Amino acid sequence: MVSGHRSRSDVPDHDELLALAEVAQQYYLEDLTQEQIARRRSVSRSNVSRMLKVARERGVVEIRVHHPLRTLPEMQDQLKGELGLHDCFVLAEPSGVTGGNAPRVIARQIGALGARYLQENLPEKCVIGVGWGTTVYQVVSSGYLQKNIGSAVVQLMGSVGGATPDIDGAQIASHLGSLLGSRVYYLHAPMVVTDAGVRRGLLRDQHIRKTFEMARQVDALIVSVGAVSEASGLFRAGYLNDADLDYIRGQGAVGDICGSYYKQDGTLCALELDERMVAALPDVMRRAPLRVGVGWGTAKALPSLGAIRAGMINVLITDEASAREMLQIIDREQLDRQATALTASAK
Repeated sequence: MVSGHRSRSDVPDHDELLALAEVAQQYYLEDLTQEQIARRRSVSRSNVSRMLKVARERGVVEIRVHHPLRTLPEMQDQLKGELGLHDCFVLAEPSGVTGGNAPRVIARQIGALGARYLQENLPEKCVIGVGWGTTVYQVVSSGYLQKNIGSAVVQLMGSVGGATPDIDGAQIASHLGSLLGSRVYYLHAPMVVTDAGVRRGLLRDQHIRKTFEMARQVDALIVSVGAVSEASGLFRAGYLNDADLDYIRGQGAVGDICGSYYKQDGTLCALELDERMVAALPDVMRRAPLRVGVGWGTAKALPSLGAIRAGMINVLITDEASAREMLQIIDREQLDRQATALTASAK
């Protein structure tokens, strides 16, 4: 036989294809068990199993899995290349989800993506720093995280009390610690205090000092990307008002991670608020080898860009709308630089 050609016996005849199709239909469409099919055809169960395998190999059966956490690899790779990310996951727009239910579905799916990534990438017996925010809350509540005995959880930001459990760092840290079977190091202090003197006094507390010492040892972070808007956790918790937001925007801030604000180019903003914030500092968070940031929607595109450029996150979990807006912002920045260069060269 000439190499590269199939013998006549290799080619299934019409009767064989028909038999394979009938068995496949009974199993995949009529929900019969292999044992039931075997009895109907007076053959062994192993023979039915072999026929199903051959049906898949020869294209009689095509299996498609419509996973709800469908991602966009091409867009992910583009963002990784443009921004130097360690990893990136972009959730595709959910199909068949419209209206007021869409935000809830996307939030849950982003949380599941983030949790699945952590579950697959957290080292054993690691130290995990956790921020706050509704998306971090979704990560912790997703059901994907399993025990990691010997690990530790560190609360990276002070508490806001029980009124807003979905953004309260202490409750999120407690829930994460329970899921992982980990010891939790809490920041038993308000998120923002009245003045710098109060903050200095709190930092002398031995328990708070210990938590900040553990924060310097974190192996991984899971934080939410915050926008400078009424949707931000600090605004919702009552620490900021409209005038504060206007002032922060006026300083060039586009977003925050754990209360540390930054500009579009990643430069940190020096704010009076910094002196009253009880939270891990940016330099401490940057030490973590794995820094996972979660955020979705077009409003989180610019904050996500700034956070990546500030070195606050090196893994981004986001959605298609935010990713597309990020790439458009990058394109506009490149056009602006080219226009500036042309203007300078014309002088």
